[in-house]
Amino acid sequence: MNTSTPSLKEPPVPVAELRAVTKTFMTAGNHELKVLDNIDLAVSEGEFLALLGQSGSGKSTILRCLTGLIVPTSGRALANGKPLNGVNPDASVVFQTFALYPWLTVEQNVAVGLMARKIGRAERDAAVDRAIELIGLGNYHSAFPRELSGGMRQRVGIARALVSQPKLLCLDEAFSALDVLTAENLRQELISLWRDPGGDLSSVFMVTHNIEEAVEMATRIVVVFPRPGRIGLVLENKLPYPRDSKDPEFQRLVSVIHECITTMTLPDLPPETPVKGEPISRARTRMESIPLVPVGQILGLMSILSDSPDLSNIYDISDEIGKEFGETIAILKAAEILELIDTPRQEVRFTELGRKFVAADRLGKRAIFEEQVFKLRLFHIIIALLKEYEEVEAERVIKDIGSALPYDNPEKIFETMIAWGRYAGLMDYNAKTGMVFVPEDGDAVEDAHI
Repeated sequence: MNTSTPSLKEPPVPVAELRAVTKTFMTAGNHELKVLDNIDLAVSEGEFLALLGQSGSGKSTILRCLTGLIVPTSGRALANGKPLNGVNPDASVVFQTFALYPWLTVEQNVAVGLMARKIGRAERDAAVDRAIELIGLGNYHSAFPRELSGGMRQRVGIARALVSQPKLLCLDEAFSALDVLTAENLRQELISLWRDPGGDLSSVFMVTHNIEEAVEMATRIVVVFPRPGRIGLVLENKLPYPRDSKDPEFQRLVSVIHECITTMTLPDLPPETPVKGEPISRARTRMESIPLVPVGQILGLMSILSDSPDLSNIYDISDEIGKEFGETIAILKAAEILELIDTPRQEVRFTELGRKFVAADRLGKRAIFEEQVFKLRLFHIIIALLKEYEEVEAERVIKDIGSALPYDNPEKIFETMIAWGRYAGLMDYNAKTGMVFVPEDGDAVEDAHI
């Protein structure tokens, strides 16, 4: 009798995989910025994986590591179970911008996708014709990009990616530059290509900021948390195709992802202990970064909320202001850091200070803004130096910001701090001399959109 233990079936080898990947970059100011931290991610054969996250969370960096366009600082990238050296020959990428050669025809642009393969002229022409027909551009072989609409140009980009019959098609915000109807049409066509049992397209990896798009298209959804980028929520999506956005399960998945991103960015923190009977600014008690949001967007948000008292849901606000969800969250976080609004769960409410702010005149708004900016510990990096010196080198300030916030881009944080501080009348910056200084009374900049 055979008493040996039956062997377990080996799990399928992923088409592409990242194992414990960390990625750091050097900023313009020679500051080391960690963008990704310990990323474990695999794309399986036959799946449609969507990667979601806010701007700056490292989504596109993950895609570039996965395809070999950039090399991880540590960890490993694999293709079909083997270490990836150089660009993955079995992967193709469609980028957000159309990235077509304007001097080449549609046929010639698509043929670029075969440059790395040594094939004969007849085989190349057949592959190009097939890709062009597949993506619905059969009558445009000789057309130039300037003669095509945005949607048609993106079709050319997709055809160029498909012409080499990749095992993995990667989409980097591929539909975000298109109008709503064109994007929806292309999404449906791509799903049909991927689901075609007789087709060549097997696996798709899509980077997007559009939550509804991810739920509509993907079989698995991964949410990336920012600063540094790390894997957060992972959801299986078993909804049948074609998917209906009004389906309760569709809405549930959208809501779960919305709440995950909102909670991560706008956590409901417990009240802080008052000192000497005075409420403490949430931001004063710890070093906290600030969103990269212009002052004008904060003022615009407050104005819209004031003009529309019934507008209190985060998702409705996003639709009203015409910003994608991640951008809306950043604006709301900026207003909350300044203690002008509160965000319990998915609601947005004025604080008492916020009501006072929207009722104030121009100078009153600026005075409140100055008071709130002064409370933020991050700004004391500059304020403390300006108390000691009449002016300070921007490089010194940026270096201190980098030390205080190791997972943020210090140059971009500095630019936003100067914009906020300039509106508040607390500081100004001379780009020619590279010096930060305290403006004289009355010199505060009127333009809040800087």
